[in-house]
Amino acid sequence: MTSEKVKDAFEKEGISTEITCAKAHEMSEKYAIPITMIGNYCNVHDIKVQACMLGCFSGKKHHSPKE
Repeated sequence: MTSEKVKDAFEKEGISTEITCAKAHEMSEKYAIPITMIGNYCNVHDIKVQACMLGCFSGKKHHSPKE
């Protein structure tokens, strides 16, 4: 797997500044790119993850539940 393949996938999808978590997973399956490579590409190219399925990238501070 090359970074060029990942770059090409992002270009084909027209993604340059932000991506939803669901779209990242969709691209992973569509282009046979491991989701970790999608995430790494986003980190390196400052592509913001929006609508994270885990609520991780919302910019809001989450509080841990009290035990």
